Amino acid sequence: MLHDELYVPTEPHEFPGMQEAVERIDRALESNERICVYGDYDVDGVTSTVILMQYLSAFTRNILYHVPDRFNEGYGMNADVIRELKRDGVSLIITCDCGIANIEEIQLARHLGIDVIVTDHHNIPETLPPALAILNPKMLGEGHKAYNLSGCGMAYFLCAALEEFLGGRKKTIPGKENVSLHFLLDMLAMSLIADVVSLNGENRHLLKKGLECFFRTERPGLKALISLIEKNCRIENEEDIAFQIAPRINAAGRMDNASLAVELFLADDFNRGAELAARVDELNNDRKRIQQDIIEQAVEIAETQKKNREILVLFNEYWHHGIIGIAAGKICEMFEKPAVLLSLKEDGETVVGSARSVEGVDIYKFLSRLSKRFIKFGGHSLAAGISLKRSELEHFIREAEELAEQEISIKRNKYIVADLELNDLKTVNGEFYARIRKAGPYGEGFRTPVFLTRQVTVVSDRITSSNHHIMVLSDVQNNRIPAVRWHGGNESYQGKILDIPYTVNVNTYRGSGEIRLNLIEIIPSRGTPAKVFSGKITDKRGTSPQELAKDYGLAQFFYEGLKKHCRLENVKRRDEITHSEQLVFLSPPVNSDVFREVVALANPEEVVLGFSILPDYSFEGFIRNLLGVLKHIRQKHGGYTSMEYIASLLCVEQPLVATALNFLEYAGKLGMEVLDNERIYIEPRNDKASSKMQVYKKRLTDALLEKASYLKFIQNVDTDKFYSYLN
Repeated sequence: MLHDELYVPTEPHEFPGMQEAVERIDRALESNERICVYGDYDVDGVTSTVILMQYLSAFTRNILYHVPDRFNEGYGMNADVIRELKRDGVSLIITCDCGIANIEEIQLARHLGIDVIVTDHHNIPETLPPALAILNPKMLGEGHKAYNLSGCGMAYFLCAALEEFLGGRKKTIPGKENVSLHFLLDMLAMSLIADVVSLNGENRHLLKKGLECFFRTERPGLKALISLIEKNCRIENEEDIAFQIAPRINAAGRMDNASLAVELFLADDFNRGAELAARVDELNNDRKRIQQDIIEQAVEIAETQKKNREILVLFNEYWHHGIIGIAAGKICEMFEKPAVLLSLKEDGETVVGSARSVEGVDIYKFLSRLSKRFIKFGGHSLAAGISLKRSELEHFIREAEELAEQEISIKRNKYIVADLELNDLKTVNGEFYARIRKAGPYGEGFRTPVFLTRQVTVVSDRITSSNHHIMVLSDVQNNRIPAVRWHGGNESYQGKILDIPYTVNVNTYRGSGEIRLNLIEIIPSRGTPAKVFSGKITDKRGTSPQELAKDYGLAQFFYEGLKKHCRLENVKRRDEITHSEQLVFLSPPVNSDVFREVVALANPEEVVLGFSILPDYSFEGFIRNLLGVLKHIRQKHGGYTSMEYIASLLCVEQPLVATALNFLEYAGKLGMEVLDNERIYIEPRNDKASSKMQVYKKRLTDALLEKASYLKFIQNVDTDKFYSYLN
């Protein structure tokens, strides 16, 4: 697993049906037959389509692709599409990430004189489709190192077999000479991560090769997408691909059509790639908003109508059926119960649903008991999809809930397996993280290691508007480290002692690069809580920044505000603070929570109160500075930013930023779009002012007066008061 040179890779000829497939494709290339690559609308299907199109396009121009429309066609091959392809002169279809279950559709193709080569990786049915050749890693038998390949992995092996078979005999089309197997590996890496296949055996070997290619990609569309995302966070490892790249690609198929994503990765130049990347990103933002609406509505139904049910079967005819699968997963996670979310199709007669389950409840077997109610049904132990007639809906819901009462007994205890117990958080540093990464890549079948540290004090806990907990933790030796608990609720853990299971990662937001713990669970413990601070506080309020720099040359300097107001180099924001013996506050902290967080992170022996660079809380001055910040964001980040980033530059809290942006929006000066709970998009405007402008002007004026009072207070309050803020 650690030494690639000792691994013996799978050869293309090991797959049954490979010889027949390459010979038929060779004949099609010789005769200039029209070929269609028939894909799917998720990441695996998109990447499979891209690599087959890219590789075969090097030898023929007589090729096209089709990816199904999720809403009009559904998953897999479609009879009407096959008839259309026949009219277009197609004589060979190569499927990817689909086809193994399309018996009737492939029979139709044969009847119409179209040969079909199936490349798929899904479970093999009892009756195989009548295809000319079937390539599926499941045919290798359980235990084979390539048994769990992704659909794109199977398509990649077909390209590898063609590379061997053609052996340079075929002339490539001018301009396509550089297409090689190596060039396709970036797409393969994406599929292996996004399709959550087991990262052992061949998948692990291919992903290691693929990640290297991914991070050095020359593919214009992928480079454009990464460039867009990296305006806010870095893309550095497989986790970033899973959480930043994959959702955007899936959003194309969920919200519009997956051909957008295919075209993105087939784009020949960066400008075209950037245009498509922006569209895909916009669809992903739409998806997140709709998803959040569905989750909020589903939570309300669950809590008011279904609280005591063992399974949550929830219906709303207007829910977006491209999104309900993700929402079902979130509801399942929140309530720790199997969840089925259902919505009505445009025909007004068909209900479609997605199910997600918890460990220990096989949702596929459970729903199989009710299959007489379904038009279509498929899935596996943790996820399933169904469709049924509207007239069957009430019967299905009642029977599912009754069956769940009899058969589902969910164990409420959580079992967390930690790989190693660490008593000393000082161990968790950059070198430690590098060693963890060296053993990667991580994913299904080879999870990121989980560590456990006991009797940890939460010395600081700042809760964001999304209920994320930004923490500073202290072990029993008073070693400090930042941590995050995503979606941790609205209860503060500040001052509490916990046993914490966690993974180790890097905070990539705006290039922070700090080592951070990602808490898996919060487990109460006992002990004596650590103090946030027990050192000395020195009052240097009124001293110039230059004098402070001269007097405290080895100190760490905290500053949040506009760069033009601070001439000192190497100042640090709250998310950049590290341990230091002396900590100097050049600007005042925006509130006592941030003051505590910064001191907790630095864990200094001396805190120096400088407060020599003060924010401007006058209405005119604040608006002027805000407009300058927004101009910078448009120029440097394309208009994408976050409330938190603007707040740190202007030394205010996020709600005040929201009020100020609303004021400018109603004043006709800017357009603002809230993309999710963290990010916003802004653009300049010159519109007529709305009557609401005065409402927000009053709110902003009042908020700034409060900040001005706070500023006056913090400049004059006794030094002893700062100890109480910390402890």
